[in-house]
Formats: sequence, structure tokens, C-alpha cells
Amino acid sequence: MEGQFWNVTLYGSLAGLATLAGIYIVLTREAWARRGSIYLISFASGALLSACLLDILPKSLELNENAVFYALLSFLAFYILEQNVVVHAGHEDPECSEESEMHRRHTLGVISFLGIGFHSLLDGVIIGAGFADSAVTGIIATVGVIMHEFPEGLSMMAILLHAGLTRAKALAYSVIVALATPVGAIASYVALQGIRADMLGGLLGIAAGSFLYIAASDLIPETRRQSSPYNVPLVISGMATLFVLELVL
Repeated sequence: MEGQFWNVTLYGSLAGLATLAGIYIVLTREAWARRGSIYLISFASGALLSACLLDILPKSLELNENAVFYALLSFLAFYILEQNVVVHAGHEDPECSEESEMHRRHTLGVISFLGIGFHSLLDGVIIGAGFADSAVTGIIATVGVIMHEFPEGLSMMAILLHAGLTRAKALAYSVIVALATPVGAIASYVALQGIRADMLGGLLGIAAGSFLYIAASDLIPETRRQSSPYNVPLVISGMATLFVLELVL
């Protein structure tokens, strides 16, 4: 258990560092981040799909025959959260006053901080659940998390600055979001010691649904919105990378 605990700590911290890297890029090279983020998003979408469909979901089905149901509920839960919280907070009224616009931006910043922070915590739980199953599943889960933690860091910092926060406050809130991942990983791994196999399978099903939603609802539509001749090759490269990683591990 002790060896796995340090693995969870290490890989959970790496995922948190991916968020911090995205934050750093926005602070130092915002123009570059805006131009180049689509390439990372394309690669990440393929990697998440492979991590979900080739490793995490099959592993969850080995442990729990109803894991697909948990994956579906997870997908639906993330859709409801995004549709009713983030979308509504970000709705723009062209006739609103400047004061109302400032309030809307502030609301968007607060809700985005809470929503993305909670999601980062769940990312940590995914890593912890992966390592509770095996080192291989844990590493695959971590790679999938890292693939979207970097653009998540970009988004978090950009949203908070757009909401009118100072750079110092935006940085502080973003760091809290980044720390949520290793905290969630360590706490969940400790809590999951001795858990029944079917319950672990259900948690992995939830993780699979999360990865599938992020790839299908957030990342892939973005590759279509920001068209580039490199998008398709990068999506395929992301898929191939996780497939090779699965074979090697």
C-alpha cells in the first residue's frame, strides 16, 4: 500500500502541475496560449477517448457488470452541471447595463471557480480510484486527467481575469483549483482501501463517463469550431499515444 500511496501522491501532483502550467502560460504568454491551445485540445480529445474506451471502461466492466450505467449517469451529471450552472452564468444579455455586465462577469468567475474546482477534485478521485485498482489503471487515468488539466488551467485563469479579478487574486484561486487534484487523489485512495470490487468498478465507470463527456462535449466541438488541418492528425495521435501506452504498461 505504501508504494502505491506515493504513486498516487506523485501522479496526483503531476496532474495539479499540468493545471499550474496552463495558468503560467496565460500569465506569461497569453497570445501564444490562444493560438496554440487548439492543438493541445485536439490531442487531448483523442487521448481521453482512448483512455476511456480502451482501458478505464473495460476495467470497470470487469469489476462491475453495471459499470456502463454508472458511466451514463456520470455523463448526464456533467451535462446537467455544465448546462445549468456554467452556461446560465455565462449567458450574455446585449441590453444589460455596465453594472449588470460586471455582476454577470463576477458571477461567472465565482461559479466557474467552484465548478472547475469541484471537477479538479473529481479528477483527483479518478486518479485515486485508478491506483486503488492497479498501477497501470492509475497511470492511464492520470495521463487522461493531465491531457485536459492543462487546457483547464488555461480556461480557469482566462475566465477569472475576464471576470475582473486582479492577476494576484486570479492566480490564488487558480492555484486552489490545481491543488484540488492531488488532494482528491490522496484522500480518495486512502478512503478506497478495502473497498469492494463492484464499488470500485462503479467508480471507474463514473470516471469513464467523465472522460467521455469532456472529450465529446467540450474538446471535440472546440476542434470543429477552431478548424485547422492539424486537428484530425492530432486527435488520431492522441488516440494512438494512449493505445501504445496501454500496450507498453
